[in-house]
Amino acid sequence: MKKTFTIVCLLLCTVVSFAQEPLVTRSTKSYLIANGNPKDAAFLKDKAHQAGLDLGLMVLANRIPTSSKLVGPKPSKHLLKQGLLHLQLPMDDKQNEFAVYHSDLFDIPTTINVLQIDDELITYRSVEKVGDIHLFYQCVRGAFGTKRVAHGKKAVVYKLWDTPERTLLPDLETQDQMAQAEAKKLAKTDYPLLIFNDLKSYAYNDQGDLAIGHFLDTMHKYNPDKLLQADLLTPAAWPYLSRVNDNQLWNENMRNTMVETLTEKQEFYRKTQMPWMIGNFKIHLADKNRKATSMEELEWFLSKAAAFDAGFGLDFSTEAMRKHGLTHIMLNTIRTWEHLRVSHAFSEKMKEKLKDPYSDWHIKKEEDSTFFLYPQHNSRRYFCNLTDDRWEWNSPYTSRFALSICVEGKGSIDNLAFQTPNGTLYFTCSIKAGQYLIYDFEGNACITDLNYNKVADVIAQGESVLNEGISPVSFTCEVKMEERKKPDVTIRYYTHGEAEKLKKKTK
Repeated sequence: MKKTFTIVCLLLCTVVSFAQEPLVTRSTKSYLIANGNPKDAAFLKDKAHQAGLDLGLMVLANRIPTSSKLVGPKPSKHLLKQGLLHLQLPMDDKQNEFAVYHSDLFDIPTTINVLQIDDELITYRSVEKVGDIHLFYQCVRGAFGTKRVAHGKKAVVYKLWDTPERTLLPDLETQDQMAQAEAKKLAKTDYPLLIFNDLKSYAYNDQGDLAIGHFLDTMHKYNPDKLLQADLLTPAAWPYLSRVNDNQLWNENMRNTMVETLTEKQEFYRKTQMPWMIGNFKIHLADKNRKATSMEELEWFLSKAAAFDAGFGLDFSTEAMRKHGLTHIMLNTIRTWEHLRVSHAFSEKMKEKLKDPYSDWHIKKEEDSTFFLYPQHNSRRYFCNLTDDRWEWNSPYTSRFALSICVEGKGSIDNLAFQTPNGTLYFTCSIKAGQYLIYDFEGNACITDLNYNKVADVIAQGESVLNEGISPVSFTCEVKMEERKKPDVTIRYYTHGEAEKLKKKTK
């Protein structure tokens, strides 16, 4: 009775709260996602400070590992159940295949597929609907340390809730206990931000959205000075959330859908008076499936955050931070863009330009602490045949050009030359497979590994200017083969347009 009264009061407070002040501070400050490892806490805190970001900890306070004593050897009655099933026939203790009568519960996808019959847990690999029954195949009887036993036809069968993390969920009573224990533990940490992804899972019990409100109320009670963030907005969550980030992971290959999607979301959160975050950006190291994150990729994302005046989550692991050669530059670049965003340095006209999903930008700080915003043209990747490479480079600006030359596979290339209508640019060096040659707008060049760690400085000679429009460009180099194979070489060039001065202001 007491719990019912509390829930009713919470509902009434939630309805009223939309017309009143929230219980927590609202914020659009961006954040670095912490991994929760105490050994990395000081390191990540220092890096977050360098980038001007909060340090956020992702919290899953309703997950029950299958190794928990709530699961085996005797499963708790408080494991959250999707619903009731009915056996078609009795089961002995050796059957690995059996059937239940038809149920709509199988329209709800699960991950580890757990059934509970009395004190036995059973997992199944697949289920097939045949007429009015569901057949289970490749079952594991006595799963997670429970005991396999025979069951009569009238035995109660429950389909349990599970999660993508391969854990089970608790019922409302146990969820409340787990939330309180986690909230007390979090109160002893100095993370300024708590992140609740998969907030909807707290509503799978029979109290629905009210359970979400009760969970967040517990978190706020023990952590009143922390920012609370979730991946969705509900009426019961509104008073407790500092902002919403739906955990969308963006990269520059998603340009087509990004702006349309973000425009719709921004309008929704504006109407609900809730600060909104643009999503997440992950900084990768190089592997066999992708290249390491580059500066131009990062600034593309930062420009979109500035365009929508929204914060974001930075997924930058401790391993990537320690191994990526541009970590220091990236963190400082994030600090610059975010400082300018929160100080309202981007005019509304600028923001509209920044929203163009195909636009790229670069911010440069002058010695007098003046900031300039440059439109940047990033070319497509040109694949070299290394015999007679001739292209037509199309630049929207008359500008010096920068270069990124990637060498992969086998062998190396030496003594590179780019001939343009304005002259020839020379690099007297050797670039091995697994390396870049990076040449910037100031005329500095260096060789790096595939994670942008500097290997050697290089002296560039000659002209590096492209005219606006189409320019014929030829590329030559000396090729050194290895195991009778030529290296794979790709080239991108970059040009800058006319800069706009940024003026910081406060509202």
